[in-house]
Amino acid sequence: MPMRPLLEESPARKHKPRDTQREGVLFAVYAPLGGDEALSRYPNPDKAAPIAPIGKQALVLALQQVAAEGIDVCALVDVFDDDSYLVEIPAGNAKGISIVSAWKQDMSAPQALAGFLRRAHQRFPCRALVLALEGHGGGFVPDIDSARITAASASNWSLGAQSGKVRWVQSEADIHFAPDGNSPALPMMAPTLPMMAPTLPATRLPMSTWALGAALRNAQKAGVPRPAVVHFNNCFNASTELLHTVAPYADHATGYANYDFFTAGATYPKVFHRLRLAGSATPAQLASWFAEENGLLLKAKKNHPSVGSTVALAAMPGVASAINKLAAALTAALRPANAADRPAALARIKQAVVDTQHYDTAPGFELKVPDQFVDVSSLALALQTQFGPGAVAAAATALLAAVGKVWRYGDWDRPWMDETRIWDFRQQHLGLNILLPDPALQGIWDWRSPYYLSGTVDASKAPAHRHVINFLADTNSTPPPWVEFIVEYHRDVPFVGFMPALAPFFPLFNKRFKGQLPHPGDEKPGTPGQR
Repeated sequence: MPMRPLLEESPARKHKPRDTQREGVLFAVYAPLGGDEALSRYPNPDKAAPIAPIGKQALVLALQQVAAEGIDVCALVDVFDDDSYLVEIPAGNAKGISIVSAWKQDMSAPQALAGFLRRAHQRFPCRALVLALEGHGGGFVPDIDSARITAASASNWSLGAQSGKVRWVQSEADIHFAPDGNSPALPMMAPTLPMMAPTLPATRLPMSTWALGAALRNAQKAGVPRPAVVHFNNCFNASTELLHTVAPYADHATGYANYDFFTAGATYPKVFHRLRLAGSATPAQLASWFAEENGLLLKAKKNHPSVGSTVALAAMPGVASAINKLAAALTAALRPANAADRPAALARIKQAVVDTQHYDTAPGFELKVPDQFVDVSSLALALQTQFGPGAVAAAATALLAAVGKVWRYGDWDRPWMDETRIWDFRQQHLGLNILLPDPALQGIWDWRSPYYLSGTVDASKAPAHRHVINFLADTNSTPPPWVEFIVEYHRDVPFVGFMPALAPFFPLFNKRFKGQLPHPGDEKPGTPGQR
């Protein structure tokens, strides 16, 4: 059996260090693929063909290769129209794979992830745990008590003067929230509602942001070691809100601020092959290898541009503090002593927000407004451009320093979903997103906005929000500065409607795609940032 590679301790850790002498690495993979037929079929898109059995799933085959690199592997894989399976593979013994049905798990429940991690550590006791989360991602996902969703709560939310003034309406084109008028409320049992309702979790979205933090916390209370690295191998999860939530429970994270594309673990053997050759690595190095190998594979495929990031999670409290200080400076700029000065400040902020790098949340693939994920450092740079020396520019500078360089790679290419677009992620300040609803003040809000702004955990009241993550929690009954800024920024902006709550449309490689337009790499590149 090959010697198990060691994972060195990061010297920056503040809690009790691990004894890694002759300790192996456990790679735990949580794969909620059961809600998406395409993910379970990968790489065969033909719906006429049967879904591969669990032992032939592309992800499981890749994990056997990981085990061959001297790594213990444990995975919980939920398959579409099939069971959830516990997959265990001893280090150096890929043929010793064990696959046991776990019936059908609720993969969105924190108990499922926490229980899986307890089992994984029981089966392969270790001090160096690496966790990968597969499937869809959504950045901030609210924790919603679906049992409390009623006609009243679905037609009522709160944002200052908008409280209680919106109602479900249905047109020939879609279903949406709109200002209350003579239109009757849409019945809550409408068969199309769950895919469109801003008050309901979208089909195929992952567990809530709060639940993910709770799962890691509860696993560690039961004796599971904190992960050295968490790889968010899905879309949008290089997210301020998400990373701040998991920061107390892991060392480093790897994620993707815009789309990532499903590869069924194809890069994992390469990551752990690097580790075997090196003999040891810090958590930061291992996190970088996850991003780099993902980027190399996608770049070779062409027309799958993405941006990969790694974050030292101990830095996230400082990032959150810097964001709130910048938000407080922006709110102060919008409340000048002379009210006549507000329009000029508002115009500068709006222009900065429009100029910021956006990530895809709205239909269509042009990464600009109304997309409502914005890049944190890009926003800070745009605000520096719009504001001269003063409180806003100083806070923006401090935020840039707090985030640092999280970028590990960024492509410049045409996405296969819309070849008329070019996505340019080469700017090395990119890589960490944050939700900024209705960025251009169009009155069109992200479906998560009621939860994001409410701060309430009263499940008897709209919007049936059970838990508020710390980043958004109230402080002494005053909204946190980021929330206060969003509300102040939108003062007097008429409400129009919500964007639909849809899961990402294109998480996969398109096996049949053949690019028709010149590949950007074959053209003379523009300057970084040109789109």
